Amino acid sequence: MKKSKKSYPKVEVDPLDRDMTGFMLEGGWQRVSFEFTKKKNKTITIRLSEDLLRGMKGWAKELGVDYQKLIRIILENSLRRKSL
Repeated sequence: MKKSKKSYPKVEVDPLDRDMTGFMLEGGWQRVSFEFTKKKNKTITIRLSEDLLRGMKGWAKELGVDYQKLIRIILENSLRRKSL
């Protein structure tokens, strides 16, 4: 039995073939250094309310990241703002 090939719609305009500056500025993007460059070798335990954890997981899902990664990013951004 022969498998049928999936067909994808033809893209008329490449979304990456344009200036993305406005998108980047509006999104509030910030450089994240610890998350991607430092080895994560320490474990902590933190107690959160169910509502707060549910909210973090929901926000992380919207962003397409793991909720623990989102917490690390928030912590790093807070430290960066404090040092400014």
